[in-house]
Amino acid sequence: MRISRPGLVREAAYERLRAALARGELAPGARLFEPELAGLLGVSRTPVREALMRLAQEGLVELLPGRGARVRVLSPDEVAEVYEVRAALEAEAARLAALRASPAAKTALAEAEAELHRIPPEDVAAQTAADARFHAALVAASGNRELERLFHQLDAKLALARRFSSDENQSPKTLAEHRAILEAILASDPDRAAAAARAHIERFKALVARRLKEAT
Repeated sequence: MRISRPGLVREAAYERLRAALARGELAPGARLFEPELAGLLGVSRTPVREALMRLAQEGLVELLPGRGARVRVLSPDEVAEVYEVRAALEAEAARLAALRASPAAKTALAEAEAELHRIPPEDVAAQTAADARFHAALVAASGNRELERLFHQLDAKLALARRFSSDENQSPKTLAEHRAILEAILASDPDRAAAAARAHIERFKALVARRLKEAT
């Protein structure tokens, strides 16, 4: 995790911390201490402080005056809003992918879908990573770089709620939903692909909302 190129220290510190949030390595509510993070990254505290300020502006980190920072805990309303936007983005991505995905993009999506079936059920971290690769491949297959940029911007915030659904990534229902999205895209059926993607995200939205309510 260390950063060794001085000229890129500021940006690299930000990118590494943001990526850690997106992967769920920094759990919601976790305290973030500048000295500790600086040691992990191999930089001074200044770029870490600047990175935390940028992440706070993005709504991923909460700055605590005189007490450092911590990873944001999203409210139920914020979680619902994030999933609503994600449903719209992925439904459109699936529609576009069904219309114009290249053979290479279809192969990448099919490989990502197949990987989900090979991971041991007890390996939740690997399941989560594979699920993220499937959705990234879906959005990439749309061929729309602006849509892909927006998706990845949203993904880090979505990670703040992902712990409420990580055990569902390899359930029979989830695997069936992924397969339905893939099959619609391979069949070049944009309406079916969009509906399958939206239904999948809407189900996770309801699941996370219910578990978030139970946890509060």
